Amino acid sequence: MKTELIAKLEELLTKDAGEVAANVRALQKEYQKLWTTEFETARQTFVDEGGKAKEFEYPKQSEDIQFESLLDKHAKLKKEADQKIASEQAKNLSVKLEIIAKINDLSKVSDNVGAAVKMLQELQTQWKNTGAVSSHKYKEVQADYSKAVEEFYYNLKIFRDLQEHDLKKNFELKTELIGKIKGIQSIENIKEAERLIKVYRNEWDEVGPVPNSKWDILKQEYKTVLDETYAKIKTHYTGIEEKKENNLHSKLELIEKAKALVAAASEGTVKWNETTEQLIALQNEWKTVGRTTEKDNEKIWAEFRAICDTFFDKKKEFFAGQNEKFAANRKIKSELISKAEALKDSTDWQKTGADLIKLQDTWKKYPSNGDKEEPKLFARFRKACNHFFDARKNYYENLDASFEGNLVAKEATLAKLNEFKLGADNKENHTQLKAISAEWNAGGMVPMKDKKRINDAFYNKLDELYEQMNMDKQEKAIMQFRSKLDRLAASENGFDLLRKESDYLKKLSDEITGRIRTYDNNLGFFKNSKGSNSFMKEIEDKIAVEKEKIAELAAKRKLISEEMTKLRDADKPKAEA
Repeated sequence: MKTELIAKLEELLTKDAGEVAANVRALQKEYQKLWTTEFETARQTFVDEGGKAKEFEYPKQSEDIQFESLLDKHAKLKKEADQKIASEQAKNLSVKLEIIAKINDLSKVSDNVGAAVKMLQELQTQWKNTGAVSSHKYKEVQADYSKAVEEFYYNLKIFRDLQEHDLKKNFELKTELIGKIKGIQSIENIKEAERLIKVYRNEWDEVGPVPNSKWDILKQEYKTVLDETYAKIKTHYTGIEEKKENNLHSKLELIEKAKALVAAASEGTVKWNETTEQLIALQNEWKTVGRTTEKDNEKIWAEFRAICDTFFDKKKEFFAGQNEKFAANRKIKSELISKAEALKDSTDWQKTGADLIKLQDTWKKYPSNGDKEEPKLFARFRKACNHFFDARKNYYENLDASFEGNLVAKEATLAKLNEFKLGADNKENHTQLKAISAEWNAGGMVPMKDKKRINDAFYNKLDELYEQMNMDKQEKAIMQFRSKLDRLAASENGFDLLRKESDYLKKLSDEITGRIRTYDNNLGFFKNSKGSNSFMKEIEDKIAVEKEKIAELAAKRKLISEEMTKLRDADKPKAEA
């Protein structure tokens, strides 16, 4: 984009510097906007990468230097052109002032009237042929010229009869010019109206004097019609500006509609064809809206075009990358199918089921987005998954049927527990409860649909009985913990549950050890202090309590270790078989 702006600027430098000045300023603004965008992006990247904004430096690029050089060149050319124009206008002013001085001198001539009139005509011709002067000098010098010519005709006592005729003729000409100026008000082409009013005003100034008795009225009539005509021109331009403002609002609304369309397409699944038709409709509507204010016209068009270009570039990129994306997704899904087919005959129901669910979750991360091969791939993948899950369902249905007898036995054990009454001897109570627990564990597996119900009923009742036993708090805690271990060990994945419980207790022990270390550090600040210190005593008591907790956790972990050993020993014959 910068290269294009540089090329446009180079082309403008081949033209008249004054005529293209506005175009150069527009290019300069557009280039500055590009540079600002690059600068902000670079600074944000610098900050995102850990830099400080105030330390950011952004050196000029070669394109920036080239563009500034071209701007300097244009400025130099513009200055030279302005100086040339100013020089020519100054020269023209000097010539016109000299002409006015000569006309003023002619008005004093009385001995050769014919020569004076001829000289005046020559001076008037020279005045017409002399170029323009600066705008701020034009009215003054034109007024002096008109005044000098009028004074010539009024003051020179020549051709009195001819003079009377000329005054009458000039009155008619000026009256006719007033009518022409008034007629301009009915012209629809405002540029033509502006051109004609300049022509008629020049003609008015070139027409000689009129009779003094009619001059004031004529001059006032001329001023009135001029004011009316300029007011109409001004009204025209005011209407144009209002229309441009209305057009600006209309185009800003189209920009917002385009933004909303593109944003909506970005937020969800893109409906490329539908959004394309809607954007094209907005573009066609844009063409029907007229130009806006000069300062906004190019800016809002660039913004509208950028919004549309962003969408169409994404659309082009999307469709260009679809086949590549489909190929990549097919490869990934083929690998998932191979993994599913390799697992479909497995009888490791729990692990394989979890693995297949993970494969299914991975599959969902790669949607088809219109790939025609997707149905075939999904049919293979679903077939492999269904093969395993149907086999697992049949296995557990058959297994549950074989566990019905175990359920009957455990229902009887639960009934025995519910009927158990605590005696005065806690040791005997514990022995009997442990025997009931052993009977429960020997009952074997029950159908999955009944497992949670009957287990919760048994162990909740067991905990309730332990709570009712009048015994040492620590002894009761150990007894309840043993009951918990029995429950975990009796689970389908008992070994894993016991190991997880041991890890949890190890984590608690480590946290307590950390607190003891902190207390020891605090004691170090007071060990050299004299006399007793209540704060030291408080810390020492806390350390003692924490060490008791560690000892309790160690005892529990030892019990867990014993249960895990029993489970390993129980599995050895199966493994050897």
